[in-house]
Amino acid sequence: MAGKAEQRCSSCRAVLSRFNTASRCGPCQRGAVPKVAPEFWASPAVKTAVRAWNLGVVVQLFRQHTGLSQVAVARLANIDQAEVSRLERGRKKIRDRRQFAQWSEALGMPTELMCPLPDVDQLPMPSESGTAGHLMLQDGPGQLLLPAGRSLPPTVIPALAEPAVPFHDNALRLSPSRSASAWSQMPLRALLAAYATVDGQRRHFVMDAREGGRGSEEGPVTIPAAYELDELTYGILWAVAGFEAGVLGDDTALQDVPRLPPQHSTGGDIWAASGGLTDASRMLLGSRACAEFILDRRAELADAPVFWTREQRGEDAATWLIFKHKHRYLQETAPRQAHDGVGRAFCVPRQEVAASPTYERVLLFLAISLMESYGVTTWLTDEPDLQRTEGFVLARGRRAAIANWVRTDSCPQTTLTAKTRTLRAFADVVGYAQTHTVIAGTMSVQRLAATADYLDLDRRWLVRRCGQLAAEGVTGLARPRSRHLSLDALGIACTYVATELRSDHCGWCP
Repeated sequence: MAGKAEQRCSSCRAVLSRFNTASRCGPCQRGAVPKVAPEFWASPAVKTAVRAWNLGVVVQLFRQHTGLSQVAVARLANIDQAEVSRLERGRKKIRDRRQFAQWSEALGMPTELMCPLPDVDQLPMPSESGTAGHLMLQDGPGQLLLPAGRSLPPTVIPALAEPAVPFHDNALRLSPSRSASAWSQMPLRALLAAYATVDGQRRHFVMDAREGGRGSEEGPVTIPAAYELDELTYGILWAVAGFEAGVLGDDTALQDVPRLPPQHSTGGDIWAASGGLTDASRMLLGSRACAEFILDRRAELADAPVFWTREQRGEDAATWLIFKHKHRYLQETAPRQAHDGVGRAFCVPRQEVAASPTYERVLLFLAISLMESYGVTTWLTDEPDLQRTEGFVLARGRRAAIANWVRTDSCPQTTLTAKTRTLRAFADVVGYAQTHTVIAGTMSVQRLAATADYLDLDRRWLVRRCGQLAAEGVTGLARPRSRHLSLDALGIACTYVATELRSDHCGWCP
C-alpha cells in the first residue's frame, strides 16, 4: 500500500483511514451534523446574524441549540478549536463567500438563508462590546429564546419589545398602552422590553412583565437601565426560567418525595420516588439530599472542613445562586471568621471554559464570588484528571463525608468514611488544588480577579454591571415563581463584587 495517494472524505475532506473503503469518513457516515429544527434557522437572532455574515454569532447560537462543544463544531468544519473560539469572540471574521458557504454546509444551514449574500464592504463592523445574536429581540410581540443546557431544557419567554422614550433618572419608559397592560397580567413568566439606540447600537432593556404592572394604560412602564439585556441578565433569566420551568412542573410530585434518612444512605429512596421528574427537579432533590446529609453530620466533622465541589459550568453553579436550600446550606457551613480555614476547591479544566458560553461563565464567577462573600476561601485547579473526583467534605485526619449529585447518572451518593486510604487520597486532591490553584491570592479580591481572567470575563464590566444590579435589585428582572427558588444569594454575590472589588489599589480594575 506504500505510495498510494491519500483518500479524503467526500463530505468534510478529512483524510480517510486506509481501512475505510467508503467515500465518507466515519463521523459523516454516522450523521455527525446534528438535526436542527427549522425553527432555529427561522429565529430572528439567527437570521439577523446570517444576513450580516456574523458567523461567530451563528456558531455560538448553533452550539447553544445543539449542545455541541467548540471541539465538536471544529470537527464539523475541519478546523482547529481555537479558530471556533476566535470566531465566537469576534476576533476573526469571515469575509470570503467560499468560506462562508463551507461553514453553511458544515452547520446544515438552509440554502435560502444565504441568498442574497451581502457585499463585503456592506458588512457591519463589530462593535466594541460585540452584541451577540442571542441578546436581540424582535419588535412587538416575540420571544426570548433560551437554549438547552446539559440538563436544563430549552426555554422560551414571551417578550413584548417596544421603543422607549428617552432616558429619565437612569431608566427607560414605555408609553402607556393596552398591550403593555395586558402583558403585565400574564400569569406565567413574560418580559416587557424597551429598546433604544445607545452609542449607535440598538440595545434592549427588559423586566419581569408582572413587575411592570404598575405601569398601565394610565401610566408608563419604567424599566431600569440596570436591566439591559446582556450576558449577565441573559444568564440570570436563563437559569431562573430553566430551573423554574422544571420545578414548577413537578411541584405536586416534589411534595411526595421523602427526605434523606439520617442514617447512611445512597439516596436510592429519593430516586425511587422521583421517577418521571425533570432534570431540574432531580438536581433540586440531589443537591438538597447532599446538603442535608452533610448538615446532619456537622458534629462529626471538624470546625474548619475543606469542601471539594464538582460544579464546572454555570448551569450547576447557578444552583448556589437561586436554590433556597443551597443558600441556607452555605450560610450554615460558613466559617465564624472569614477565610479562617474553611475552603472550597473547584476543578474547571480549560476545555470546559472554552466550551462554556459567556453567560454560563458569568454564573460560575458569581457562585465563586458568593463563596468568598461568606468567608470561604476558594481554589480552582485546571487539572482534567481530577474532574471525576467525587464531591466530599474533608475533616483532615478524622473523617470525610462523601456527597455526590453533580454529573451523576444515578441517584445522589452520600456516605461517611474514616478509612485512612480514602482520607489520604482526599487530602492529596485538596493539597494539589491549593498548591496548583490558578486563582492564587492572599486576598479575596485577588482570587476573584484571577477567576475573572481565567474565565475570560472583563473585570471592569463585571464590577460595573454587578454594581448596577446590586443598586437596583434583581427581583424586578426575574422574580421566581417557585417556592424553591430565591434571588437573595444572587443579590449578595452582585453586591459583594460591586462593593468589595471596586477599589483600584488592589489591581481588580487595571
